[in-house]
Amino acid sequence: MGSPASMVNEARKHLGYRESGDNDTIFTRWLGKIGGYPCGGYGYPWCHAFMSYCLAHSDNASAGPRTAGCQQGVDWFKQHGGWHSRPRVGDLVYYGANGGTHVELVVGVTSQAIRTVGGNTGGTMGGAYFNGDGVYEKQVARTSRICGYGRPAYSSNRMPSGAAATAAAVDACTTERSIKQQQQAVNRRGRKPKLDEDGDWGPVTEAGVRWLQAKVGTEPDGEWGADTEAKYKAYRHAHP
Repeated sequence: MGSPASMVNEARKHLGYRESGDNDTIFTRWLGKIGGYPCGGYGYPWCHAFMSYCLAHSDNASAGPRTAGCQQGVDWFKQHGGWHSRPRVGDLVYYGANGGTHVELVVGVTSQAIRTVGGNTGGTMGGAYFNGDGVYEKQVARTSRICGYGRPAYSSNRMPSGAAATAAAVDACTTERSIKQQQQAVNRRGRKPKLDEDGDWGPVTEAGVRWLQAKVGTEPDGEWGADTEAKYKAYRHAHP
């Protein structure tokens, strides 16, 4: 079953892969040729071809767009209700004006940065830095150059295990309070059964946050942003 975990695992399998020739890769060969490009039509910018390949090879083929174009990817997510302004592990992050410049996979989230795996990008391998020719993992500041996030319609919400889950998903979805603080707030408002206050993000915690949001009168989207924080504080003041 497809999930953020299977998507991240597939992307990480290709870390260190480098293109041959002029943008010629296994990912463009898989996606198909485009007229007017070198290498028999397979030598086109391949950041989104890599994303589409990973979706298709992680049981997520129908969860996101199959395309070589970042703008087409943005349009797909907007048309399918999967466009967001806050990141989660497993999202596709789009850069530049209207998101048409570049795309990578979010594999980690903090309040100030995201960790990504991307193709046709720059990064380090074997102690050397390479510019824009391979698959690399890196940390990216959450700045205005990020246009937004496309969230695939994963069949399962299973997150990556180990370091990816603790370093990546712990602070997902919020700049207002930590995941553990969200769990504590849900429990204090009386949800049954109580959430484990372990600081780990997953579908059970997300369901608890949605429950609390409905209770305090804000959109139950599972993302603890500024509106949820304000409504929660007002509700807590009215119902001490």
